[in-house]
Amino acid sequence: MFGNLLKRSKSTTSRKPDFQRGLAAFEAEDYAAAVADWMPLAERGHAEAQYRMGQLYARGQGVVRDFGDAAHWFRKAAEQGHVEAQFSLGLCYANGEGAPQDSALPVRWYKTVAKTNPAAAEANLALLYPNGLGIGPDISQALHWYRLAAEAGHAEAQHHMGLLNAFGQGVPQDHAAAAAWYRMSAEQGYAVAQHALASLYANGQGVERDMSQAVAWYGRAAEQGFVNSQLALAIIYEHGSGVEADPARAAGFYRQAAEQGHPVAQVNLGLLYARGHGVPQDYRETLKWCRLSAEQGNVNAQFNLGLIHSNGLAGAPDHAEAAVWYRKAAMQGNVGAQVNLGLMLVHGWGGRPELVEGVDWLRKAAAQGHTGAMTNLGALYANRDGKAYNPIQGYVWYIMAAATTQPGPDRDALEAKAHELGGVLTSEDRHKAQVIMEDWKKNPKLMATG
Repeated sequence: MFGNLLKRSKSTTSRKPDFQRGLAAFEAEDYAAAVADWMPLAERGHAEAQYRMGQLYARGQGVVRDFGDAAHWFRKAAEQGHVEAQFSLGLCYANGEGAPQDSALPVRWYKTVAKTNPAAAEANLALLYPNGLGIGPDISQALHWYRLAAEAGHAEAQHHMGLLNAFGQGVPQDHAAAAAWYRMSAEQGYAVAQHALASLYANGQGVERDMSQAVAWYGRAAEQGFVNSQLALAIIYEHGSGVEADPARAAGFYRQAAEQGHPVAQVNLGLLYARGHGVPQDYRETLKWCRLSAEQGNVNAQFNLGLIHSNGLAGAPDHAEAAVWYRKAAMQGNVGAQVNLGLMLVHGWGGRPELVEGVDWLRKAAAQGHTGAMTNLGALYANRDGKAYNPIQGYVWYIMAAATTQPGPDRDALEAKAHELGGVLTSEDRHKAQVIMEDWKKNPKLMATG
């Protein structure tokens, strides 16, 4: 009975279990004492105690964490009509809570024992974990319990019903039904549902597109501090999407979201300061907000930090610092950062030239169709005095740059440079160039490493 001692933590005294005493112990973070009062009550059918035991098992408070037992007690309470338990059980089924993982200690123990004595392993696992280690995902069960809780007025369950209908999980996709569920939840003040309903109005899904309704519901969620709604309103007011553009109001909403740490809001607020839209132009503020965003990995912020430092917009130019941020953005595929970093390395701005790496970044940008990268590669390879001189490559890149340029003086100039290089190429060289360009058409990524 070792397993029962681990899992039940029963009191050795004969005192009468008391729910309120257990609640006081729980609030004092004396979880073992809470278990001592709640477990006997749960076993006698006390719905609230059953729900509380489910929570304790889900969190591993006062008992060994075990989602199988958590689901067991949630079900006991849910079957008695306990709304929070119904919702929690729905979550368990939706997420497959506690489904065995290879890294979990009970699973590792079971696999070790099963190698020598499978029957004993099964028996002991059942003894230690009579309700299983967890439950697998079951969307139909999740839907069943969510619906019971939602119909009883549980706001979060109503939101989840909206999600299931919006994405067609367990039911046919139905945005109108999703809107109805979201509205029930939103009208109870649930911010996540208010945001979801606003998004349906903004996109005309399941409801007529109505930006005034979208703004109203985003606003109610934003007032509760819901960061995604703050960001949505900022974008709407910045660009005048269905409302009159209001840069100052956009800045206010960006700031609310930025101060909560939202990286997109941070960089967008920084860019408003750079342009002086809705706020005074102040590149120091741009630097501050872009850095906060960039440190969270936002590629747009990283690129803009590179621009700020390379151009000395918030102090003296610092090419070394610019290269740090350009590289971070370039590694995430930002084509502008790839071009700027490539040029910095090729020309040795801020340090000694790194020709090979610089060319590599320019090729990566060119492979994404960036005309400027192609033009710079053409010039680099066409330079007779440079270490990268290669007339075949120069010819290729000028032709490809011209092909991506609109008719006019710029395109004429590129074609003239290609023609000039072509005059020094042999027929064999021209054939090699043609092969390179044909390969590029088939797979531009080849040009990134050619």
